[in-house]
Amino acid sequence: MPLISRISSAAARGYGFFKSLFKFTTPAKMNNSSVYAAMRGVTINSSGLFVAVGYNSNGYPLYATSSNGSTWTTPALMNGSTAYAPTTSITVNSSGLFVAVGYTIAASIANSIYATSSNGSTWTTPALMNGSTADASMISVAVNSSGLFVAVGYNGALQPMYATSSNGSTWTTPALINGSTADGQMNSVTVNSSGLFVAVGYNNSFYPLYATSSNGSTWTTPALMNGSTAYAQMYSVAVNSSGLFVAVGYAYSTNYPLYATSSDGSTWTTPAQMNNSSVYAAMAAVTVNSSGLFVAVGYNSVNYPLYATSSNGSTWTTPALMNKSSVTALMLAITVNSSGLFVAVGSDINNYPLYATAK
Repeated sequence: MPLISRISSAAARGYGFFKSLFKFTTPAKMNNSSVYAAMRGVTINSSGLFVAVGYNSNGYPLYATSSNGSTWTTPALMNGSTAYAPTTSITVNSSGLFVAVGYTIAASIANSIYATSSNGSTWTTPALMNGSTADASMISVAVNSSGLFVAVGYNGALQPMYATSSNGSTWTTPALINGSTADGQMNSVTVNSSGLFVAVGYNNSFYPLYATSSNGSTWTTPALMNGSTAYAQMYSVAVNSSGLFVAVGYAYSTNYPLYATSSDGSTWTTPAQMNNSSVYAAMAAVTVNSSGLFVAVGYNSVNYPLYATSSNGSTWTTPALMNKSSVTALMLAITVNSSGLFVAVGSDINNYPLYATAK
């Protein structure tokens, strides 16, 4: 398996109507591009510019932009770089600074990298975090309201790592989360309105993990979600305006779609199947709109694109095909704009860059 509040009864009825209309477009190539471009991250700035990042067949760093989620530029090299530097995640601060993270390989060791852009199109060349050649692959990045960027990932021993930056360019040396040498692959990080960073992932036994930090640097030791020793690989986490954290992933043994929730980032429900679904559905990413609708995306056993929705983080629709599509499409990242337009990105079986939208 590859990488992965209260409402009135009237509002509830309204949501039910909305949900019946909600659907994704069929995943399509970005700018009809037939170049290898595995897109792995996407975000949007306050002006409505979507920016996706990924890498090409040589592992060179790529980006693409869109002002409407549907009309994309052809994925291009960051600053023309032809160095091996896959970018895996992207975020943007309130000033419009985009920051992407990822890794490079030197002497069979993964080193953490970052790149920045003030407009989504003009990028710095991906560089080592703090010039460090410490063993660390950065998989996800988030930024709080004060502009603190926090990246998480893991090292070659599958131990949890993090790094921080106050400006997107000057990074701390990647370090073990809480100094822990226990195994723990951290795949996603988010932050709530109070500044609490929450990371999720799994350990070498494929049990679900989380860790929290109020400042990005002082972390709790990664711990099992609700003490669970059930198979649950958690790949993405999002938080709504009320502070509800929702993580998604899948069960290693069955490949059933999973979710877990937490109101404080520390007390988690045991990962459970979405709508008790026993269909193969690897859920790779989740986001939430301003109305509190969580949307998760992923793919099924034959690599067809899937999505599922929830208005409360716990009651999910059964993962369904995007527009009933039978095209190969691994949808691996998702974001949403202020108008409620969801945009997912990924790649097809030939690693051509894909996007899909829903509202």
